[in-house]
Amino acid sequence: MNDTQTSSTGIAGTVIASTIEHAHFDASTIGKIGALSVAASAGQKIEGTTHLVIPEGFKHVDLTAAIEKAGAAPIRKTGTVHLGDLPSFNVYVADQGAPVDTYIYADPDNRTLTAVLNEHVKSQRATGWRDHRAVYKAELSREFTTWLNFNKKPMEQEEFAIFLEDNIADVVEPSGETLLQIALTLQAKTEVNFSSHKRLENGQVQFAYSETVDARAGTGTGMIEIPREFTIGLRLFKNGDGYKIRARLKYRLGGGKLKFWYELDRADNAIEDAFQAYVNQARENGFTVLIGKP
Repeated sequence: MNDTQTSSTGIAGTVIASTIEHAHFDASTIGKIGALSVAASAGQKIEGTTHLVIPEGFKHVDLTAAIEKAGAAPIRKTGTVHLGDLPSFNVYVADQGAPVDTYIYADPDNRTLTAVLNEHVKSQRATGWRDHRAVYKAELSREFTTWLNFNKKPMEQEEFAIFLEDNIADVVEPSGETLLQIALTLQAKTEVNFSSHKRLENGQVQFAYSETVDARAGTGTGMIEIPREFTIGLRLFKNGDGYKIRARLKYRLGGGKLKFWYELDRADNAIEDAFQAYVNQARENGFTVLIGKP
C-alpha cells in the first residue's frame, strides 16, 4: 500500500469515527423511533373491521376533510337540501338522483318527504353513504291553521261573530255573504236574551230572543236563523291545492246567552288525503317511494 492509499484510508476512518462519535441516541429517542415504527405498521383487520394501534403519547389525525377542502371540488356529493314546495322537491330529486340508488321516504305523521340520493344500490350488494338528501315538509297554510286552532273552542256570541267576519273569505257554503249577515246580526244582538231554539225543516236552527228597546217602548221579540253546518274551502298546505271541509255549527244556550263553536268534519282525513296526493306525485317521477323514515 502506497502513501496515498494509506492517507485516504486514514481520512475515511476519521470521518466514520467522527460520525459515530456525534450520533448519540438516548433511551427516550430510541423509544419514540420504535413507537413510530409500530404505529406505521400496526393496522390490523379482524373479522371485516380495521384497527390501528396508536402508541401512548401519539394521536391519530384524519386529514381527509382538510385535503378535500383544499381540492378544486368535493370528492362526492353530500348534504341535506330543504325545499319549499313539492315541485321544487321533484325537480331537485330528478336532477340529482337516479332511480337505481335513490329512495324517497314518506312520513305521513310529520308530513315529510325525504329523498336519499346515494342509497344502497337496488338489487346489488353495492352500498351507499346515505348522506346526500333532499327534504320537503308539507307545512299547513295560515288560513287552515287558524280554523284548526279554533276548532271545538266555545266562543261568546260577539267573539264568534268577529271570528266569522275575519275568516269569511274561506266560507263557500252557504255563501260568505249569507254567513256575514248572520255574524253582523249576532254582533248587533249582544244585549238580548235568548229564550228558546228549535230546528227547522230547512236544516237551520231558529233562536227566539227578547230585547228592551227603551223604557217606554217595552220589550220586543225576534227570531234569528242560523245554519247547522257550513263548508270552508281553502288550501291545507302552503302553496298547495284547495280542499273543501264541512263544519258542524254547535251552540249552547244558558242564562239567556248563546255560545257558539264549530267542529271540522274529519280534518285529519283531509290532511292525510292531501299528503297522499303529494306521495303519488313523487312516485310519478319514477322513483321508489316508501312509507316510513330513512
